[in-house]
Amino acid sequence: MTTRISAQDWFQRRPWIDEPDASIDEYIGSTQFPSVDYDLKAQLEHWREHGIVIFEQAVDLAVIDSLLEDIESLIRHPAEYEVTVDPGGGAHIPIKQLSTEDLLGRTNLKINNLHYVSKAAIQCALNKYATSFLRHLFQGTPCVQQSLFFIKGSQQPIHLDYPYVREQQHIANVVASWVALEDVHEDSGPLEYYCGSHMPEKMPFFDWGDGSITFEKDSIRQPPEFVTYLENEMKRLAIQPRIFLPKKGDMLIWHGYLAHGGTKIRDQARTRKSLVTHYTAKESYNPVHRFPDADEKGRFYEENGGRAYDLPWTVGWKMLPSWCT
Repeated sequence: MTTRISAQDWFQRRPWIDEPDASIDEYIGSTQFPSVDYDLKAQLEHWREHGIVIFEQAVDLAVIDSLLEDIESLIRHPAEYEVTVDPGGGAHIPIKQLSTEDLLGRTNLKINNLHYVSKAAIQCALNKYATSFLRHLFQGTPCVQQSLFFIKGSQQPIHLDYPYVREQQHIANVVASWVALEDVHEDSGPLEYYCGSHMPEKMPFFDWGDGSITFEKDSIRQPPEFVTYLENEMKRLAIQPRIFLPKKGDMLIWHGYLAHGGTKIRDQARTRKSLVTHYTAKESYNPVHRFPDADEKGRFYEENGGRAYDLPWTVGWKMLPSWCT
């Protein structure tokens, strides 16, 4: 039977700002981590109340263009690379099993963990605003643990991240970012999010069975039931969704407990290219996902104080062009 992760596990170790007695003023007066070109107090207060922050023009457009060039190379030469894609329906298929023509025909294409092979994806994820803000949340080094590239809107029903993103050693230490790789139109199926839904004290944990707060292969309850639960909770809490219509380079960061989803695509001709990244603190990073001597030997890529560890299973993989610049 799968090891259960419980509500107690969540409360035993969560970011300081989630504690009911947390003082932002005291934290700012004592922190050793500098902020970068933004009002730290205002952003921390907004995070605590709403569970999200937005940074406009967080990612250099040259980095985004380099990332898009990587994606173009990946699609043009799929047989040369090892990453997996979701062509629709939630399956993880090795990209080398698909042809360029097939990939170009998949309008709902999602590329899993692009940062495994793209330096530009890491640079996008570890931009100076993301790493600075996450260092304050985690009180330590933020690490990339998963990334997802979307060519179009996901149209994913309302959900939370933590029941599915649970590789971190401390379940509550998960935060996500969403970076626009192009200007987003309201008809392209933009992201929607529910401000204030990020507190289990306000919205209780969903029980997947036997007290588990995460979805497992042997869970008694299934994702459609979770969707219904969240829809009912948003009604009970009278929380209306907000729509994110960013410009290229803008970034939204959200709490791992925040309800969000993808709206309906009203114009199928429109893309909504974006990069989603899930982070955890270095202290919570799963040791299975790095070499035992990673810290001592520097087996990681560091950018703006954040890290993307070298992954043991990617040794020998071909890297995308951004690694050559």
